[in-house]
Amino acid sequence: MRQQFIFALAVLLLMLLIPLVSLTEAKGQEAGAAPVVQRQEAAPTEAAKAQPPADDGETIQVARSASGQTETLAMREYLVGCVAAEMDAGNHPEALKAQAVASYTYARYRREIAGKEALSDSGKSDQGYEGPAQRKQRWGENFSLYEAKIEQAVDAVLGQSILYESKPVFAAYSSLSAGKTESSGNYWGSEFAYLQSVDSPGDKLSPDYSRTVSLSPGEIEKALEKFDGLKLGKEPADWFGAPERSTAGTVMAIAVGNKTLTGREVREALALRSANFTIAYNAKEDIFEIKCLGYGHGVGMSQYGADFMARQGSDYREILEHYYTGCVVV
Repeated sequence: MRQQFIFALAVLLLMLLIPLVSLTEAKGQEAGAAPVVQRQEAAPTEAAKAQPPADDGETIQVARSASGQTETLAMREYLVGCVAAEMDAGNHPEALKAQAVASYTYARYRREIAGKEALSDSGKSDQGYEGPAQRKQRWGENFSLYEAKIEQAVDAVLGQSILYESKPVFAAYSSLSAGKTESSGNYWGSEFAYLQSVDSPGDKLSPDYSRTVSLSPGEIEKALEKFDGLKLGKEPADWFGAPERSTAGTVMAIAVGNKTLTGREVREALALRSANFTIAYNAKEDIFEIKCLGYGHGVGMSQYGADFMARQGSDYREILEHYYTGCVVV
């Protein structure tokens, strides 16, 4: 009888304890605290950290400017060379990751959407790429440090793309905006829903934010000869009218002599840093002083702005989803 009483008491205590244990675990999960065992399993080992992600065998055709030959490169090597060519290795790791994803997405767009079999290694026609020998020559004694840093950024995001409506986007990027990026429609005349003007306030802190160049009237005349029928007149002070600007500051239209040109046309003709410019004629010195804000076309991701966001605590996904409107990183 005594044994039966002890057994019944043990069963009763067990029935009371089980609900208490379950309640405690449920409360922890609801509060967002992961069980310790899950944290341990999620943490990579030192050996795993040292290993880059497995290469899935993806390759890309790259037309080399120097040799004129087309090379087949592993996608990982291509992205390392792209990031090295397009962004300063001293940038924040999250900015380098953002650049790697943008470069991969750009390559996918050019191949899958635009139907281009081989991409150029020139930033003027596609995006820049430098091979290992070029990187080693340019970086010199810093090669090992910079190479490892860029490889780590690429490995962290290898295979990730910026998508809009489930398709890779035309991931345009430039060095520096004037405080707001420009929409693709305003600069190229081709509208992309995800390439809209967004704030990029960190760009104004760049030492390269504003630059002024001086050109003589003769240099201006020579550069503008490419426009058929353009006549400037006798007085240099009357050659340029007041510009019409976008909200981002890009010159949309400006009277030049007897014609109206776009800011992009003037920028390219005069080899200016951006299409956000102000032209003033100094009659005393007989010289044109042209002040430019930003560097590049200003569409899509600002590389300086990406580095600024990273240093303020944003990760690469937040950077990319800020600059590419309505997009997701997958």
